[in-house]
Amino acid sequence: MTNIGLFVDTSDLYHRIRRKFNGKLCYEAYYEEVSSWGTMQQAVAYGMQVSAEAGGFITCLRVAGFDTRFKRPKVMRVGDREIKRCDHGVSIAIDIVKTIDHLDTVVLGVSNPDYIPLINWVRDRGVKVVILASCVPRSLRDVADKVIEIDEEYLEDEDGED
Repeated sequence: MTNIGLFVDTSDLYHRIRRKFNGKLCYEAYYEEVSSWGTMQQAVAYGMQVSAEAGGFITCLRVAGFDTRFKRPKVMRVGDREIKRCDHGVSIAIDIVKTIDHLDTVVLGVSNPDYIPLINWVRDRGVKVVILASCVPRSLRDVADKVIEIDEEYLEDEDGED
């Protein structure tokens, strides 16, 4: 059986899916799909939370099977706009490094090319890398073993159900 580690940047997925489909990802369907590929050794969802506004979302992620790692975003002002950013790249990399010896496949829920060095490092250790995300750029496609674009079957219904 294949041992899997799943590492998901919820902000990345949220913005890419909203832009492409004007919808939301059903994390339960996402987790179930990946867990059908083998034995889930670790599943972590990373996100941002200013105060307690993400509490319900964090609960849903945990019910779906994810461990959660949420932190406060950095807030930047651009003109009269407020932009919140929360970079989880180092956290994801450290979690993968800690578990790499127990994994056959790393699944990344990211579309950010900044992960290319991490992907190369994982593959150099003989571990397969699958990207399951939306709007995955060519540069990531070129380094991953497999890329699966999220489609409508992974989205919540209009009423919030999958």
